[in-house]
Amino acid sequence: MENVNLGVGIDQRATARKVRIFLKYTFSDYLIKAGYHRTDLTSPQLDVVGISAHSGSNSAESKMMRIFDMQNRCKAVYHAISCCKDSSKQPFRTILKSLYIDELEDWQVADKIGYSDSRYDDLKRYALCQFADAIDTWKTLYEVNIPDLKVPEK
Repeated sequence: MENVNLGVGIDQRATARKVRIFLKYTFSDYLIKAGYHRTDLTSPQLDVVGISAHSGSNSAESKMMRIFDMQNRCKAVYHAISCCKDSSKQPFRTILKSLYIDELEDWQVADKIGYSDSRYDDLKRYALCQFADAIDTWKTLYEVNIPDLKVPEK
């Protein structure tokens, strides 16, 4: 098995589990609150710079700021997926995008990348751990509050 650098000191299985839950449930919640559909994230109109503004004084302004915040969280997630490695030996971006943007099933993604189930499980775990590293950069760039997804080794 090839050695993939996934960050020192993280529990890969626990981190992958935490990221999987985040992408399946929390990210879906962000999309709903942002008024986005997953396909909106692949639009060429997706900007790289987040919307940042001061908190509004009235209710309508506060609601709009909440929507902008959720949209920026979605963009941070999408960009974190987009910057993951994507080669024939490390198809991390393909795995994450296929599962959490295109909503394919695991068996479909394994077939798409041409790996056995056991190798696919390893690659998926590596992809989820790489996402946990990548999201730290994008949540900072978009100035959004996304939880730390890395679980330290015990």
